[in-house]
Amino acid sequence: MKSFGTELAIGLLSIGLNYGATFKLPTTSLLNEPVATLSTAVPILFIGHIVLIVLSNVFRGTTNKALRTVGYSITACVLSTGILHLVTVLFGAPLIEKIPNTFLFSAYLSILTIMPCFEALEENVWIKVFLQHSPTTTSEIYAYTQAICALSGAWIGAIVLPLDWDRDWQAWPISCVISTYVGHSVGVLAALVWSSIKLLFGKKKSE
Repeated sequence: MKSFGTELAIGLLSIGLNYGATFKLPTTSLLNEPVATLSTAVPILFIGHIVLIVLSNVFRGTTNKALRTVGYSITACVLSTGILHLVTVLFGAPLIEKIPNTFLFSAYLSILTIMPCFEALEENVWIKVFLQHSPTTTSEIYAYTQAICALSGAWIGAIVLPLDWDRDWQAWPISCVISTYVGHSVGVLAALVWSSIKLLFGKKKSE
């Protein structure tokens, strides 16, 4: 039950952090100046999620692992930013034009998918959770749903980009940023429902 409360608290804090960093703390608007807004949002998110990783270790009583986990998360986030930038270009993002837009979106997506995993997962379960798609514990469920839903949100947001509606929010990568944020939030809520059902049925079986 302690794990349930810890993961829920960290998940809700991450939603608040993502919202504030994306829509409130930047002095510019995402819809009007996406590059300037993301240039402010990405560092705030990066530092904020590092704090959440430390907090998650404190809540679990594994403070001695916090520094190592932070180091792993920074390395993974930097590497995945480069990989996501390449993948995004392969999926249709401009190769030469709007490089800052693509890079900042890749960093944004990397933070919202990679960092929550380090906030929840232990070191030896990544293959089980993501390659075998079999999360079982509450922390594994939270890591899995946040990452999958954030990635799915980014992909869904790209669907509107080629449409000739000539809307301001269709500029790259505004819709993908918004849908990534929404996807991550949905992931936290999905994890809450999934883990609650699992906990409820687990109690019934034990009675």
